[in-house]
Amino acid sequence: MDTPREMDREMDRERMGSLKHQTEALKLLHELHSNRMVRNNCNTNSTTVLIAERARESLLARLGDILSQIISIEQDLMRSLSGEVKCFLRHKDSVDLKNICLRMALSESGHDSDRNLKELRLCLQILVNNLLSAVRDHNHLSSTGATRRLMGISITLPDI
Repeated sequence: MDTPREMDREMDRERMGSLKHQTEALKLLHELHSNRMVRNNCNTNSTTVLIAERARESLLARLGDILSQIISIEQDLMRSLSGEVKCFLRHKDSVDLKNICLRMALSESGHDSDRNLKELRLCLQILVNNLLSAVRDHNHLSSTGATRRLMGISITLPDI
């Protein structure tokens, strides 16, 4: 049977693993956005880039910004509530997020990009909802600020 200390260590590893997956997903989104921007800038010299493609790129940048905010909020909560809350997100959600971003990065010339963007948006909403549910259970000053920030993200998540 695991001791409380061993269980705490395991939860810390899982929490850090979740953040690692989120950070890797964010890097993938930034690389994907940069690569597509370069490709679109090259294409504008020879052909007109479709308005829909520009809208997708704008949406991709917005979702990357949202993920960055989620990571920042979770890191702030881990620092301020270190002993009170052991895990904010389910590890599976962070793995799903990374897998969606990997699939987007590997897809050829934006195939299924609308479906991938919808899945990315849904995954970000799940992350926000899970964090909201975790911080609402704590009566702590940083929880109040985090709740406001998360509600702001939830309200402004773009429709796809």
